[in-house]
Amino acid sequence: MALEQPFRKVPKVPSPDQLIDVAFRRASRATVRMPTKRDRLLIAKLKEITKIKTASSLITGRLKNIRGCIPMIEDLHPFYRDMFYLMINSDRFKIAMARISKASKLIEKLAKEYIARVRSSLTPTETLRLRREFYGRVASIIKELDDDLQVLSNIEKLKRLPSFNFNIPIIIVSGAPNVGKSSFVKCVSTAEPEIADYPFTTKSVSVGHIISPRGFIAQIVDTPGLLDRPLEERNKIELQAIVALKNLEGGLVFLIDPTEACGYSLEYQLNVLRSVKEMFKERPIVVALTKIDIATEEQLQRALDKLKGERVFTCNTLECVGVKEIVDELLRLVRMSGRN
Repeated sequence: MALEQPFRKVPKVPSPDQLIDVAFRRASRATVRMPTKRDRLLIAKLKEITKIKTASSLITGRLKNIRGCIPMIEDLHPFYRDMFYLMINSDRFKIAMARISKASKLIEKLAKEYIARVRSSLTPTETLRLRREFYGRVASIIKELDDDLQVLSNIEKLKRLPSFNFNIPIIIVSGAPNVGKSSFVKCVSTAEPEIADYPFTTKSVSVGHIISPRGFIAQIVDTPGLLDRPLEERNKIELQAIVALKNLEGGLVFLIDPTEACGYSLEYQLNVLRSVKEMFKERPIVVALTKIDIATEEQLQRALDKLKGERVFTCNTLECVGVKEIVDELLRLVRMSGRN
């Protein structure tokens, strides 16, 4: 299965002080192959040139690696692209990438300049002074990148996003909190669901995979903190994240707890359903009543009356009763709609 998660290879971004400290400490330990001619000035030159080369190589290599491991944002799948721009200011990101590239080239240029000056120096004391001068100029350049490195360090949070295969349907499980969304994902998943996170919240996301003897059929993901409240109760970040979810091709399951044991009234849950339907009106949606093991006939009938005109399924996610039928119906609707 071709899973995609474009931010997994983004390296940890150091602070300026961390980058400077590692580079200069590594340079101080760099070994020098001593010449057979025991010339004091020659040895001093070799030592300082090696330190300059080591420090320059480590810093520029680290900066280039950070830039190189950040994917081309405009080439990403719309889900990941939207999530990126949810977390990162686009203009600030472009400026940071340009400044880091410029700093890397400047340090390489300075290294060549100071190596040439060390080679032309006349005393061991002068070689030491030149290397220290180079260190000072490099440190100043790196410290000016403080804000830029901080911008790029925020991209690390995107590693927490789930992996998806965009070639097969992705089923989104929605509903008010505590209605059984994560249990539903576990029930229909052939293997243990992957646990991931949204980068802007502490909520854990479950992503399951549905596999048949013929191969992968679909993926299924719950939506903690997103599709569990009416539209008017969401903040700007949540609204942007919902826009990103709309890029996941497939359908939706909406779970309703008729017992209200989840802590939310039936009216509130129906309001959430109306909100989700409005946001995803172009998608197939299957509505299901959960907790039928503890729901009374009166509670079930009350919910069905409120959902009059809607085809409603029933299930018990703790014992995985009725969940397969719900998924089968949704996948049938997805195929009919041509979404995947």
